[in-house]
Amino acid sequence: MLDPRETLSGVVGAFCCVYAGLPFEVVKTRLQTQGAVKTYNGVLHGFQRIAAEEGVVSLWKGAVPALSSSIIENSVLFSANGIAKRAVLALHARKAQQQHGEYQLTTLDEALMGSVAGVFSATAITPAEVIKCKLQFQREYHGPWDCLQKVFRQEGIRGLFRGYSALLLRDVPFNFFFFGCYEAYTSAWAKFLHKESKNDLHPLFILASGGLAGATGWSVVFPADVLKAHMQTAAQGSGSLGLRGAAKHVYAQYGIHGFYRGWSAAVLRSFPANGSLFLGVEMTHRFFRFIEGK
Repeated sequence: MLDPRETLSGVVGAFCCVYAGLPFEVVKTRLQTQGAVKTYNGVLHGFQRIAAEEGVVSLWKGAVPALSSSIIENSVLFSANGIAKRAVLALHARKAQQQHGEYQLTTLDEALMGSVAGVFSATAITPAEVIKCKLQFQREYHGPWDCLQKVFRQEGIRGLFRGYSALLLRDVPFNFFFFGCYEAYTSAWAKFLHKESKNDLHPLFILASGGLAGATGWSVVFPADVLKAHMQTAAQGSGSLGLRGAAKHVYAQYGIHGFYRGWSAAVLRSFPANGSLFLGVEMTHRFFRFIEGK
């Protein structure tokens, strides 16, 4: 049931997503995990200070693990989503035939399938997420391989799955809103522009819909992302390694606002990153349809 075209579309989308959004991801992680004495006073100041002190290239720090993580995540995500789509369509096929029609997936269907796919992608990417977060936040590591060795030596395999519970808490609802909102936004654009489907939309509308869907999803699940960042960047033996411990630590140190530290960077990132992700995916699908003559 696996369609390699869906896997490849996820890979293409991953490249677009990472290089468009990684600078915002770096700033977001720094804002989320800085101490009570603020090093960065907002997104713009974060960009300026990191570029001035560490060089502009440092805004793409962690690009290798980020790309590895994104390729794994999105190839699994869109493959699992495609399998789920075919399963749902197969379940409704007999009923649709009886009614002499074809079952059309609803926005709720798309949202639910996205959340199911999110379970598989979250499981696959946790180790790469741990390495990426540590490289972005801590300066003691000399690249991804050095970071991987040190984490495994100090904490074992469990260290590579630190923050998994928070990642599930983030990715399952995120993909519910991400896929659901993307379908809703593209359908609205298609209806407004009198197009038959989203396949006929100009790429700019795909980009905008993906960006808006990402911003919506991030706004809903951002507290879970804050917890994940604290769990994955905490020192070994820290009392905030667990989900509950991380939540207590964030609330005690920053109050309720601490759960939305770095939100503006995440939302700003979502437009180029998530928009580019869906643009890459949709353009790859269109390419395959073109060469197949459909």
